[in-house]
Amino acid sequence: MPLSPEFWSVELDVPVDLVAAAEEMLGDEALAVTSYEVLKPGVAVSPDWRVQVLFDTPPDQNLWRKRLGEIAEALGIPAMIRFDHLPAQDWVRHTNKLNAPIRAGRFFLYGAHDADAVPPGSLSLLLDAGLAFGTGRAPSTYGCLLAIDDLCRIRAPRRMLDMGTGSGVLAMAAAKAGARQVLAADIDPVAVAVTRDNIRLNGLTSRITAVTASRPNDPRLKADGPYDMVVANILAEPLCRMATGLSHLVAAGGHLVLSGLLAREERLIVARYRATGLHAGGLSLARRIPREGWHTLVFERRL
Repeated sequence: MPLSPEFWSVELDVPVDLVAAAEEMLGDEALAVTSYEVLKPGVAVSPDWRVQVLFDTPPDQNLWRKRLGEIAEALGIPAMIRFDHLPAQDWVRHTNKLNAPIRAGRFFLYGAHDADAVPPGSLSLLLDAGLAFGTGRAPSTYGCLLAIDDLCRIRAPRRMLDMGTGSGVLAMAAAKAGARQVLAADIDPVAVAVTRDNIRLNGLTSRITAVTASRPNDPRLKADGPYDMVVANILAEPLCRMATGLSHLVAAGGHLVLSGLLAREERLIVARYRATGLHAGGLSLARRIPREGWHTLVFERRL
């Protein structure tokens, strides 16, 4: 992606313990989402951070004041919002920090500038440095990577579905770990285009197909199912809406990995999927992976 000579940012001040939650809520709504510590004179470790959303054109300030105000209200914090302009030379610093290498189980996610740092024997994934969300930094994405790694160590799936693929990280991770046939789906055609670029970048075009699809009962998703592994890293509300459809896509003996939910939302999701699973062979919670206030849940379908 060619870089513009200048960038703009919208920033929300948050306590350090809410940084991950704020980043997760913002998702991939702009060119990049990152965060940095607010340095204060005489303070060794600042309790405050700024979550920063980057744009390559000036953002609509009224729209983003409303959007960040809603997020601040949901987090129970004041809406401390800033708008700023970034010279082009700052972009390299931001993206390199954003795309620092990440180790999650056997997976090693890195940008082109860290190609020399790939550990031998790892399952490496090269990601476009301009992509901020879905690179593994988000706690829900990290939890899904751990779940995929553990499940593939036991038995790599013949068919895997990544619902809400974003940048394709989880689909590619499953393929790297041995999944034979992977379908990556997202409601956003731009995300699907980015996923296809990343699939080509990692030499996985023969094993992963990316499609634009907004619901589990899309004919293209049903045609390739049922799946030995279904992963949906979205948010609690759409996960509840998709419960019936996602449950029916999991093959007998297969696994359903759900993430994008806060710890307090786990009981709702578990109850919803257990109830739905009763009509689709039975789903039981096999594992939870907590990280920074977010939970990844692994369900198993009975044989």
